[in-house]
This record gives sequence, structure tokens and C-alpha cells, in this order.
Amino acid sequence: MGRVISLMVTIMTGLLPRDRRLRGSSIRILSKREIIDIVLSSDIVFEILDARVPEYLRNRFLERISINNGKRLVLVLNKADLVPRGIMADWIEYYNSTGFECIAVSASTGRLGDLRRILRESDRDVTASFFGAPKVGKSSIINMLKGRGSASVSRYPGTPGYTRGVQMHRIYEGVYIIDTPGALPIDGDRLEMIIRLRPPEKIENPVSAAIELMERIENAVPGSIGMVYGVQGDFISILEMIARKRGWILRGSGEPNIEEAAREIIRGYLDGRIRFYTEPPASPSRKHPSLGNNPSQGTRHT
Repeated sequence: MGRVISLMVTIMTGLLPRDRRLRGSSIRILSKREIIDIVLSSDIVFEILDARVPEYLRNRFLERISINNGKRLVLVLNKADLVPRGIMADWIEYYNSTGFECIAVSASTGRLGDLRRILRESDRDVTASFFGAPKVGKSSIINMLKGRGSASVSRYPGTPGYTRGVQMHRIYEGVYIIDTPGALPIDGDRLEMIIRLRPPEKIENPVSAAIELMERIENAVPGSIGMVYGVQGDFISILEMIARKRGWILRGSGEPNIEEAAREIIRGYLDGRIRFYTEPPASPSRKHPSLGNNPSQGTRHT
């Protein structure tokens, strides 16, 4: 309990470092110092990942700090409703086989059973922290745990409703949760960084990002884009057709506004309207890949 009070005082008196935002983005990024401080104040660390692309969004620094300090680390695959059950089971088996505790949830459908179980199973006061990249559904999960009166949740990164500072909530008797601002994985996927760090309207080159995203989607789940937008062709043609169908025409030239169509593709992916998911590696070969050579990382933390 003393640890909870100490962290609350730290938050309220502004001792944590000032907001860190990338140029052109209103999303606050946690510093390594903040991550360490919050992890050390926690008993359980939940790393929220998008179930469609969990490997792209993992934060190895967070994982390493949690494990090396003896914290219970749980990988939470949110948006499980957007992934086939068999693939979801494969991801959980994969992470279990590499030494991680892993659960699947769906905030949009209210499926938080395993997460609630973990929070309730301790026979003493417990503090849990929640970390995640933007648009993984972390705030939605926390709002569901808190119940009525929770903070608003924005649909896209960088818009009102995103958590701007560290907050603490008591959700059950003796159970406290720490809500952190979005912390983009340090070694995250480059494309995911581009489309999650800023709202679609502020992405510098949306066409390039959308084409790369479409290529990734079509390689994984062919026909996904056509099923949503009713168009076919090469990627530029798809953007042109979407723009014409939506009436997004540039004044003067009469040409289709493919930048706006590109933003729509990005929104469709972030919203889950475009069917897309990745599959885990076939056979995990070693414990805690990418975490380093610390022998203590070979044990399973459950």
C-alpha cells in the first residue's frame, strides 16, 4: 500500500518527467525512466498488444525491465475477435512456449475474463500497470475494468480522449491499476510506428504508408481490401477508385484525391474493418527471443 501512495504522490506533484511528444503528434511517449519507475511500483505488468500483429508492437525494453526485476509480466492480446480462433490459440501457445504468460481478450465484446481473474487472484493488495502502443485498446480495457464514469476513448491516435499522463485507479478492494500514456515499442515495426504515432490526417506521406500497408494485408489475407471497398486492381488504382466512389475529387484538376483514400485505408486497418492478421513462427527455438542472454530470462514467468 505504501508503494501505491508513493506513486500517487509522485503523479499528483508532477515529479514524473514532462510530456514527451514527437513533432506533429499529440501522443505522449513514455521515457525509459518512466517505464522503469512504473514497473518498479507494480506487482503485475500487463503489456497490451494488438492480437492481429503482436510481434510488431512488443516493447522488449519493458519486458526486460519487468522480468529482470521479478515482476509478473502478462502479454495481453486484445482484439482477439478480429483473429480466427485457431490463429489466436497458436499465438498463445507460441508465447507460452517461449516462456511468457499470455492471455487473449476483446475489449470491444467485453471478453476480459482471464484478465479479471489475474487481478482478483491475489490474497494481498496488488498494483498492476498497463502499457501499450497507441491504438491497441489499452484505454478501452481500463475503462471496462473501472466501469461507469471512465475517461473517454478516442477512435484514432492523437485525438481527444487519449491518456495524456499517468493515472491510478482502484478497481476492486485492494486492487489498483496504473494507466500509462501510449508507449510505442522502442524496437517496433516501422510501418506500425508511422500509422500509430499520428492521426491519419497528420501522416506526412499517407499514400506511401497505405500502399505498404495494402501490400502487407494482401500478402497475408488476399482479397481483404476488395471485400471492404468493392474495388480491385493495383494499389494506386484501388486508391483512385475508392476516392471516386467517396466523391473525394481535387478541385481544379478533377483528379481523385488518393491521399484521402490512403487515409481511409489506414483508418480501415486501425478500426479492424479490413480483415488482416499475422501468424506466429512455426517452431519457437529458444526462450525469450530478443531479450538478451541473461540466464534468468530462461525461466517462465507466470
